[in-house]
Amino acid sequence: MPSLLHWGSRQKAQTPTQNDMCEQCGQKPKFIEPGGSRHPYCSRSCAKQAQGASPSACALRGCRATGKPAFANFCSDTHGRQAVHSGQVEGCDSCHDHPRAGASDLCIACDRKMLGPRLKELSVGSASFTDVRSQFLSEWDSPNAARPRIDKVYQVSVPRNIRDRHNAYRSNQRATEEIRVFHSAQCICDMGTKTPALCSFKSCGICCIVKSSFNEFAFGEKFNSGRFGEGIYSYRNPSLADVHATSATSTPYRVMIACDVAVESDFEVPDEESLFVPCADAIVPAFIIMYTV
Repeated sequence: MPSLLHWGSRQKAQTPTQNDMCEQCGQKPKFIEPGGSRHPYCSRSCAKQAQGASPSACALRGCRATGKPAFANFCSDTHGRQAVHSGQVEGCDSCHDHPRAGASDLCIACDRKMLGPRLKELSVGSASFTDVRSQFLSEWDSPNAARPRIDKVYQVSVPRNIRDRHNAYRSNQRATEEIRVFHSAQCICDMGTKTPALCSFKSCGICCIVKSSFNEFAFGEKFNSGRFGEGIYSYRNPSLADVHATSATSTPYRVMIACDVAVESDFEVPDEESLFVPCADAIVPAFIIMYTV
């Protein structure tokens, strides 16, 4: 049976720029003494983290200065932009000027400003598309001989606050790991027929879930209801989630959400049962899959 997963004063510049932000976290302005002296970090905790981290050279070729987390491991904003313009690293998908931060397709500044989820269509045949397709088909177990065809995949990038809440949930649980599961609901919009976009219909379960990252379902509902009570139900086997998929007549596709969910590391995930979690912080949407059966 699935287990239940529980869950001194500063002076700030009025309009801080990227150079005004903490050189460790990059999220808060640098601390300014009453006399006007500016520290490189926003707080003592960030200063300690910076001192404890192993220094590494700026990511720009030929630069021996120390790379800083606030500048995506470049020594400065200038060197980060130089690396993008020279083609050394990929640029932010939004501003196209600053380097991407970590595994994100956005730079630090654009990632911080992102208020809602972003969708990006994966190219058919790309490594990411192939990975999602392979996992979906390998987990699909149905009495029907025919397996579905994956037509399109949208990558979902959730806002920083959603990622932070999910990471905090994981850190507060006992030895959690993250697994891939699938969730579906009615999709009344023409998902997959135009540009990657989420609709505003309150009755569109897929779009409501992705826009709120499982904090809201169709018609404003806050939870699914099932045999384990109110919460969120998903499946390791996508063919079981397919039972709940309903598509509009304006699209040829059935639609499903591939999700990452935190579970206890010793928990055996059922193949033929639903996986239950009690809160949205335990699960995040990763991909929207459009398929035909």
